[in-house]
Amino acid sequence: MAKTQRLFELMMTINAKQKFTARELAQEFGVSYRTILRDLDELSALGVPLYSEVGANGGYYLLHDRMLPPIFFKESEAVAMFLAYHSLQFFGALPFQAETDMALKKFYQHLPEDIQKRIDRMKERVVFWNPSRVQSSDYLNVILETAIEQGATLIHYDGSEGISERTIQPIGLYSYNGFWYCPAYCLKRESFRLFRADRIQFAKRVSSEKKRDLPYRSIRDWIKWSERDVINPVLFKVDLTLEGVRRAKSDLDLRRMIRIRDDGTGWINTQIPKTEITYFADLLWGFGTDATIKEPSEAILHIRRKISAMARLYR
Repeated sequence: MAKTQRLFELMMTINAKQKFTARELAQEFGVSYRTILRDLDELSALGVPLYSEVGANGGYYLLHDRMLPPIFFKESEAVAMFLAYHSLQFFGALPFQAETDMALKKFYQHLPEDIQKRIDRMKERVVFWNPSRVQSSDYLNVILETAIEQGATLIHYDGSEGISERTIQPIGLYSYNGFWYCPAYCLKRESFRLFRADRIQFAKRVSSEKKRDLPYRSIRDWIKWSERDVINPVLFKVDLTLEGVRRAKSDLDLRRMIRIRDDGTGWINTQIPKTEITYFADLLWGFGTDATIKEPSEAILHIRRKISAMARLYR
C-alpha cells in the first residue's frame, strides 16, 4: 500500500476507533511499529488532534472532534459554498459560528489565487440583506444540539415577568426578521411555548423524567402547525387601500392574509392569536390612512391611544 493511501486510511481508522495503540495499528496495516509511529507523527503535524498516554492502559486518543476525509470540489461548488455563507453575514449570531468561520478560513487558504479573487469580487457584488440585530444569542449551539438529540435544556429566560427558570424540550430553531426563535415544550407550563433565543440568559442540557415524545418531526412541522392552528383566536378585520395592499404584500406576516378586490384595494379577514393583537395593530400603525382596522375592538382602542399620545406631543 502506498504511503499516501495508508495515511488516508489510517486517519479513517483513527476516527472510527477514537482510542488505540500503535501496535494495534501496525498489525492491522501490516507495517512495523516504527513505521506507524512515523505515520502518527505525520498525521499530528497535519492537524489530526492526537494525544498519547503511557502506562499499562495507555495508548493514543483522538481529542475533540473527529477529522473528516478530504473532499474535492469543483470551482463552481467552492464559490457556491462561500455564497451560501455570505448570505448569513447580517445575522448577529449563528449556531456554530466560530467553527464555521474557521472552516471557511481553512478552505479559502487552500484555494487557487484566481478562485480567491473571484470569491472576493462576488462578495462585493451581492448582499442578502437581513435586519441587523444587536442582541446576541449565546446558546444557539446548546439549543440546537438538544433539539437534534430530542433532549431537555434548563434555561433562564428573560420574559415579560422577569427572569424565570424553565426546563424545555426544544423542537429546533428558526430565524425570522433578524431574530432567532425556539419553539419548545415547556415542562413547567406543560404546553408548547415560543422563546426568543436572545432572551435566553443561560442554557445547559439536562436529563428529565418529565420529558415527553414531541409530535413534530421537524421545525417545519411546527411552523406549519403554528400557521394553521391559532391559540385563543380573535377575529382580525382590516380594510386596505391600493397603497395598503402594496405595502402589506411586502410584509411576511401580512401578505398571506390579504384578499384583493378587482380595483386593487383589499382586505384582511382572518383569525389571529389574542396575544398578538398589539403586534398586528402596531404593524398597521405604520400604514397610516392606508389601513383601517375594523376588528377587534382591542386593536382599535390601541390605535386610538397611540393617536392621542402622538397628538399630545405636537400640541
